[in-house]
Amino acid sequence: MKQTIKNLKTKTSKILLTAFLLFATLTSCNSKDRTTSNIIASVDGKTISSDLYSKELRFYQAYYSKVYGESYLENKSKNGKTNDQILRDELVDSMIKDQVMKKDLESNNIKLDDNGSNSLKNNLSDKLNGEDSLKANILALGFNENSINDILYNDSIRKAHFDLYLKKNKVQDKDVVDFYNKDKNLHRLYKYNVLVFDDENVAKNIKDKITDAKSFKSFLNKNARNYSIINSDFVYINDQLLLESKVKEKDEISNIFEHKGKYCILMINSYNENENDLLLKAKDIYIKNSYYDYLNRLIKESKIKVFV
Repeated sequence: MKQTIKNLKTKTSKILLTAFLLFATLTSCNSKDRTTSNIIASVDGKTISSDLYSKELRFYQAYYSKVYGESYLENKSKNGKTNDQILRDELVDSMIKDQVMKKDLESNNIKLDDNGSNSLKNNLSDKLNGEDSLKANILALGFNENSINDILYNDSIRKAHFDLYLKKNKVQDKDVVDFYNKDKNLHRLYKYNVLVFDDENVAKNIKDKITDAKSFKSFLNKNARNYSIINSDFVYINDQLLLESKVKEKDEISNIFEHKGKYCILMINSYNENENDLLLKAKDIYIKNSYYDYLNRLIKESKIKVFV
């Protein structure tokens, strides 16, 4: 899961809309006394309660178990930690960052109310084809509507803080162009298809039948098949599946490679080299990188204590 919760929150955004989760150096306290028994952390004297942490933890545990299966949280990552352990650690980090953001919003006279979370809730309802569908998704996790309101309130903090950053920091086009020119990986986007197999022998049999791009594409259109298909959006060359496939050119077909216990065959089907599109995407990356730097500075300037 490192692919950590940081990444998972972005990837599984049917419930969460946005999560800017960064690593930070935190001041840790290893023992609890009577005054900190109900606190997981404090930021400049503002405490984060164990009750709130437990409530959010239960929500995310239910969510990831529902999405990825009951055994998901017990699976171990490459560093030996279970996904549940990583979730717990990352949730503490996330709640600390939320507190840092709230403090910055308050110091800039930005007041948080229900309007932000209601707006996000309406957007989420639209994405899930209506409020009834949203409620059904929440009930399927074993929670009530108040739970999603709490989560969306946290998302509204992040959105408000990002909006504040944009208001205070005007992006100069020349800075974006310089950023774009310095990184050649930003000069092309790739779109690909992947045939995904549970059984390596089945993958080998199919691979033997693929001789060129045309024969690969024929397997994308079969109605009856014993494999699944991934159709990517436009991505950069450092996309995880592209890196693992070792494919860099259009119509080039990868060897079979393993990804998350599955066996994959990948082919790039198109490029996007339109400079206007690429500059717009580079601008988004530049802004997010700048925002992360800004947030990290705020974290370093904060007095943070952790009690878990």
